[in-house]
Amino acid sequence: MVASVRPSLWSIMETAIERVHTGIPGLDHVLEGGFPKGARVLLAGGAGCGKTICCGQYLYKGATKFGEPGVYVSTEEPPSEFKANMLRFGWDFKKLENEKKIGMVDAVYQRVESELTESESLQSILYNLRSKLSEVKILVEQLGATRLVVDSLPGFGFRVTDLNTLREIFLEVGLLLKDVGCTTIMTTEIVEGSGLISRYGIEEFLATGVMVLSLVKQSSPLRKLFVRKMRGTSHSLNDYAFAIGPDGIVIKGPVGVRSVSHGRRRLHSNSGRKRRSHR
Repeated sequence: MVASVRPSLWSIMETAIERVHTGIPGLDHVLEGGFPKGARVLLAGGAGCGKTICCGQYLYKGATKFGEPGVYVSTEEPPSEFKANMLRFGWDFKKLENEKKIGMVDAVYQRVESELTESESLQSILYNLRSKLSEVKILVEQLGATRLVVDSLPGFGFRVTDLNTLREIFLEVGLLLKDVGCTTIMTTEIVEGSGLISRYGIEEFLATGVMVLSLVKQSSPLRKLFVRKMRGTSHSLNDYAFAIGPDGIVIKGPVGVRSVSHGRRRLHSNSGRKRRSHR
């Protein structure tokens, strides 16, 4: 009798993992309730795939809906541009800043400085980097932030061509991410034709989860999300269609589901109709 009510090891593991809501309709369902608390999620994709919108939605919904302050670290564009772009969805980050619910760190300076000198010593690069990362840590502590976005990781290595130097840079970033303990989204760019899921092929080693966004150009452009890995999560290996609307990103559903017989019949039926329509 006692044995019949004893919880399985799997159920114990599931209840032990605290989840953080993504703020993106449909994504929590894909991830068994959200990101594992403290996860470091790499969001990879080409230009125009929606990475920054995803980051903004994660922070904004966290601050306004779930009572979780966040910090946005920008290496690609000044925070003022980010805030202006997010207003198209009604997300007023300036207001949240004033209310101490969101913090902004401008790390674009590194791009400017690296343009002024053709080569910097590793010590100089790391000194400047540590100074900026210290600013991030202090802001996280001041706000009591539990959410963090780094947009993007490659921006920290702008114009650095030596692979060993890049590794040192990303090691420093990784140490900060572990130290602050936030549930973090980091972005990276996928270079078309490279065969990599990140610009340098290093970024994914900082992550406990990897999600890939893509834009398929066909008769009707299709935006897709693929969860490549998410530690502590039993997730589908299907692509998921998503749309970017006036309220941000919404997950629409799986694309090309073939693991269910009904799905195979549906796909076969659709493909047949398409072939006939092209004749």
